[in-house]
Amino acid sequence: MKAIRTILCVGMICFLLFTPNTLIKGAQKTFVDSRFVRNTDRYQGTIFLYHIVRHRPYSGSLTQWLNARAAEYEKKHKGTYLEIEGLDESGFYERLEGGRKADAYSFFSGSVYRDLLKPLSDLGFPLRNGIFQTDRCVPYCYTGYAKLIKKPDSCGEKRYFASDVLSALYGDGGETVAEEEKADVLYADLRKAGDLIRYKEGFSIAALDPLDSFTDAVCWLGIERDTDERKAQVILDFFSYLLEPDAQQTLNALGLLSVRADVKNTAPESALKKVFSCYETVQTVDPFLWNLQYDALSEDAALAAEGDKEAKSRFLKRLRECCR
Repeated sequence: MKAIRTILCVGMICFLLFTPNTLIKGAQKTFVDSRFVRNTDRYQGTIFLYHIVRHRPYSGSLTQWLNARAAEYEKKHKGTYLEIEGLDESGFYERLEGGRKADAYSFFSGSVYRDLLKPLSDLGFPLRNGIFQTDRCVPYCYTGYAKLIKKPDSCGEKRYFASDVLSALYGDGGETVAEEEKADVLYADLRKAGDLIRYKEGFSIAALDPLDSFTDAVCWLGIERDTDERKAQVILDFFSYLLEPDAQQTLNALGLLSVRADVKNTAPESALKKVFSCYETVQTVDPFLWNLQYDALSEDAALAAEGDKEAKSRFLKRLRECCR
């Protein structure tokens, strides 16, 4: 017996001397620690995102689209919640003045100033020709403009422009009318065009033609500059999810176009086929220069729409400075 006890003691001493540190550390943890505590630095909680509505899709709601993608993301990332609210520009700036910032923003060119946002690294997605990422925001969709022809035999002698900017860009030649019902050809953004096609009684559209590849209606994603880094990492992950091909493809159902070069844009209606084809290559503006210049551009556009040639020259010069 004495020999057996001696052997056991020696064995225990050897075990304690040569046991790996990882086992000793594991033995020091409580049962609850090892079974139920997940060691992670990933932020868990609610993230707030404002979608600022300067433009709208051909049909449907981009705010609803974002909420649908957020719900999908939440299912894959338990403990992370995304609250997305759509508001117009005046409502957005009222929130800022009241100190009610969000953690991140979805916005169209011109709606947000550069210093509001945190610097971003390049997310590395293949972007469509003419679409680009900036150092503060990444694009994720865009819409544009079109020409609606009311009569098959129209020569376009009577034209209506849905905005002063469109008039300044495409207003040379032809008679301009003040009411859309009296026009043979209308120039409008795609949402206006879609609403006229869908809802305007007695308003017969013969064709929906593209204007050119220019659009200022690119929608971007950016992170509020004061958002903490743990939240920012989750937001970047959500941005990457919105830019995945499967998510990007669903934008077409709204009449929006994907920014990815490797996603084929498919028009949801035959009326949009020519417009989608024209916008495969894009000419657009720097979103922050557009913000700085927008008031002056709008003033010159309004004067140009009234026939002021000097104002039109200033407008086009400012526009060229904003384009990328």
